[in-house]
Amino acid sequence: MDLSDVGERDAERDKKILSRCLAAHAVFIEAECTPEEAALSVWDGSDDNGIDAVFLDGTSERVIVVQSKWISAGAGEPSAADIGSFVDGINDLIEQNIGNFHARLQSKLNDAGQAILTPGCTVEVVLVSTGSSTIARHGTAKLDGILTSLNGYSDQAPIATKKVFGIEDIYSSLASASPGKIIIDATITDWSYVAHPYPAYFGIIDGYQLKHWWGKYGKRLVAKNIRHSLGATDVNDGIRSTAENIPGNFWYFNNGITLIADDSSRAPAAAASRSAGNFEFRGASIVNGAQTVSTLARVNSDEALGKVRVPIRIILLKDAPDGFGVEVTRTNNLQNRVEGRDFVAQDPEQRRIQQEMSLEDIDYQLLRSEDVVKSSHSCELIEVTTALACASGDAALAVQVKTGIGRFFSDLKKAPYKLIFNPSLNGAKAFNATLIHREIDSWIDHKKSSLEKRSGYAWGVLVHGNRVIEAGIFRIIGASCLDCPVEEFRNKISTLNISIIGERFHESMVGVLEKEFPGKFLAVLFKSPSSSSNVFNKAINEYTKSI
Repeated sequence: MDLSDVGERDAERDKKILSRCLAAHAVFIEAECTPEEAALSVWDGSDDNGIDAVFLDGTSERVIVVQSKWISAGAGEPSAADIGSFVDGINDLIEQNIGNFHARLQSKLNDAGQAILTPGCTVEVVLVSTGSSTIARHGTAKLDGILTSLNGYSDQAPIATKKVFGIEDIYSSLASASPGKIIIDATITDWSYVAHPYPAYFGIIDGYQLKHWWGKYGKRLVAKNIRHSLGATDVNDGIRSTAENIPGNFWYFNNGITLIADDSSRAPAAAASRSAGNFEFRGASIVNGAQTVSTLARVNSDEALGKVRVPIRIILLKDAPDGFGVEVTRTNNLQNRVEGRDFVAQDPEQRRIQQEMSLEDIDYQLLRSEDVVKSSHSCELIEVTTALACASGDAALAVQVKTGIGRFFSDLKKAPYKLIFNPSLNGAKAFNATLIHREIDSWIDHKKSSLEKRSGYAWGVLVHGNRVIEAGIFRIIGASCLDCPVEEFRNKISTLNISIIGERFHESMVGVLEKEFPGKFLAVLFKSPSSSSNVFNKAINEYTKSI
């Protein structure tokens, strides 16, 4: 833990250290992370806006926000004023009101803000102290108030929860003895043994055994992996669907799992048969395949899991050099992930658009590459997708591109992908929309830099509602202007008065929000398609009245 700001002669040194350790411990027991990860989540020093730790839990897609209070007497509770400060800090964290935090926290604020905007991300508010595990009415009302504000959108699942830990909870967690190394039993079929240079086994295991392992050990089973279960991702949904519906195909579709173990023993088999072997692996940990195992554990049908066959490798470390297990973990997780967008290049519509842009001397880059270049004569897929979603003039579509652009590519035969990439779109229109998108982004950046106060609705709209603003500017400009050759359109851009329209529409959005949505979290509001559309439509009406 970083204690560089706590002086050796600081009269409050011990209490400050204990308070930070308490915050780290709350993260440790909630996230089931390593002690090192918990320590790194602690925010050091003053001007932390009531927040003592923030942990980005990618395994469960949640942000854990902690306030800790070390109460030397071991009784009482955090004051309502301290809880109020904590609530204000959470508000500023979610809204990215960066002016209310010390400059040293800017990068952490940005990381947390991006995580909160991720689709499906939840916020867990944790109050921990060495006092009571229940808090009085005024403090409870403050915590419940922010939860109500965050969860008050009918078209979104609740995103915020709270936990209050007192001295009894902390004592219980510390008193829980570490269960030690994991020992697992496994029946592996069609197995083989590798003797040199380091011993290992490989073969096939059924899904039911993997579910049993997860049920018994949970995240401890993948503690040495670089990540835990990622939950209901598109890939994990595919794993589950295969296991439930076509379990016989699982072996063909899945890369399998890699497990390291300190040592092993095998039960004798008749005639040294390798059709099935019964093994015990001691000090075991899955270092690749966490998503496979955790996803199979959520399959209800044990009958289907019995038919699932999963490739497995077990690498034994007893004769390996020090650090070999870490190297196995690292190298087994270096593969590049295939994303839905990678299949876009196979879509005939995209190839047609690419060819049409080429005729206009525009390089449309479909494939992911480190060589992607954006210029006056080039563009790439994500940029074009964002521009077209906003150019549709549909705020709900603009929100989708803001909160999860990957969903556009999850099914290339359905909406939202087909709403923007279809036979009615030509290459010139796609690039013209991209040019406008760049102009709008440039205006938003300039507008943000011109604001003296980096908080409030004027700031929040630019940060969280930027794509809704863009959709509004496109609506006002009118999509018909995009239907012309690229070079002709370049000469038009300066006549579209984007900055003037942007200023007026921004003013309209802020006015609507202040009048009809006072006190709302814009980071949450602009994740809601219905609420965003509501603000958008009212702002368009206000804009129309003002001109």
